[in-house]
Amino acid sequence: MPLVRVIRNGQITIPKKLRSALGIEEGDLLEVKLSQGGMTIKPKTAVDKELAKGRFFRMVEEIRESVKEADPREVDAALAEAVRNAGKATDKKMKSRRS
Repeated sequence: MPLVRVIRNGQITIPKKLRSALGIEEGDLLEVKLSQGGMTIKPKTAVDKELAKGRFFRMVEEIRESVKEADPREVDAALAEAVRNAGKATDKKMKSRRS
């Protein structure tokens, strides 16, 4: 396991092999949490809440319109799929902004 040095303002450099393995690029956000005996650092994706909320409610309305006569379980499944798709679209958009 590589060692890193803490420099001014508590900054550290994550070794290139680790950044590559985790897909971490310049400008990415990382979540730092205290854990047993140390800390964990995980890549995170920022989401524009208002944009995501608007997209979500538009999708919900489209689904409701398309399944007015459907079984409630089918509606639940369609909504779950819409939520997954919204997350994928947001992740894709955030990655393209980094490029």
